[in-house]
Amino acid sequence: MRRHGQGATRRSLLATGVVLLLAACGGPGAATPAADDAATGIPVSAGPDDCGLGWDGGTAGDLTFAVANTATTGMSVYLQDTQAMPRTSLVLDAIGAGATASASVRLDGGAYRFVCLQADEEPVLGAPVTVTGHAAGATPSIVLLSQADLVPATQAYSAWALGRAQRLAQQVTALDADAARGDLAAARHDWLDAHTTYGTLGAAYGAFGDLGEAIDGLPPRGVSAATSTTGFRQVEALLWPGAGAGSDADVARAASPATQRLASDVGELVTQLQDPRMDPLELGLRAHEILEDVQRITLSGAADGPSGTTLAEVAAAVDGSRAAIDQLRPVLATEAGDAGADGAGSDDGAGSDAPDNSGPDDGGDELAVVDGALDDLAAVVAAFHHDVPAGETGWTPLPALTPPERELLDARLDAALEPLARVAATTEPRRHP
Repeated sequence: MRRHGQGATRRSLLATGVVLLLAACGGPGAATPAADDAATGIPVSAGPDDCGLGWDGGTAGDLTFAVANTATTGMSVYLQDTQAMPRTSLVLDAIGAGATASASVRLDGGAYRFVCLQADEEPVLGAPVTVTGHAAGATPSIVLLSQADLVPATQAYSAWALGRAQRLAQQVTALDADAARGDLAAARHDWLDAHTTYGTLGAAYGAFGDLGEAIDGLPPRGVSAATSTTGFRQVEALLWPGAGAGSDADVARAASPATQRLASDVGELVTQLQDPRMDPLELGLRAHEILEDVQRITLSGAADGPSGTTLAEVAAAVDGSRAAIDQLRPVLATEAGDAGADGAGSDDGAGSDAPDNSGPDDGGDELAVVDGALDDLAAVVAAFHHDVPAGETGWTPLPALTPPERELLDARLDAALEPLARVAATTEPRRHP
């Protein structure tokens, strides 16, 4: 599908890593990047010669730091404990030269230090300091991930996607055969099977480029997909043409040229996925973006077609998001921590309008939170599918939802997007000591 304004939205999500407060299951959840004249808190220097100067430790609890980059280039700053494999409680990315950013965190007792990282330079470790006492609901910490940590998960996801694409090719071949022999009921059934399989592949934000547009691109608003586009949308319009289009056999055969092209394009997709070049950064983002596309595009009504199966697309997207999470499970379990993001900074230390992604206050394992949210969303969507006679889809059309049903669907989607945004932020590969 074509995504309007997709670049800005992706940058907004990536901004959650600019000031990353790891507060998904407790703590104040209050990272507040600010310009130099507005930054407040304990003054801390962040440069190659003075990393961490200004903070001598103190008592456990809520702390706010005003971190000033004293270097001549951009600086990323971490607040870590001093274990052999340090755990990170706070990340500030890309503080501009001479700029200051403030962020708050709730620290438990222990030994901590700031770490300052310039591009192409070795990390500089600040002096260890001691925090005494105990703070209930302290900000959870994680072990930062490198690109190497994410390679196995990325490779596993790529293999899964190839398998799904191969299954899709078989389904589209069956659809093409249905159309050629004039079997409308079978063609509609196989179209829906194939379309939902494609939906699990996570082609969000133009992941498959022009090929994805050819396979599932949306027509312009108010223009029939039968003549203005190709792929699944064109085939859908041809298989559900409305009254007066001729016999069922004629309708099915009229779709044959479009199904042939769709089969060819899907075959090209299989070839493309045999040589995957997915960046490890993409996997955590993919899990979030698949459902973000549902919120921004699918449930906006832009994807509604004559088959009335928009909610089948939503169900497929939930499965696709879960597939990305499944490959990340070993990595997230190794992190053994929860993460959240609240606010964002920029290269010059100025604030931005990035979304508040602070997590729930009651704690809990992040994977369990994600799984529960996806299960809840899947259950709501499944309730709109019913057993029906052959030849019908069984899905409630999106416009037929009652206001309470739509509100529940939107609420469950929002509840799933929040922890998925945290996963995207915490699985971003980072350079670290």
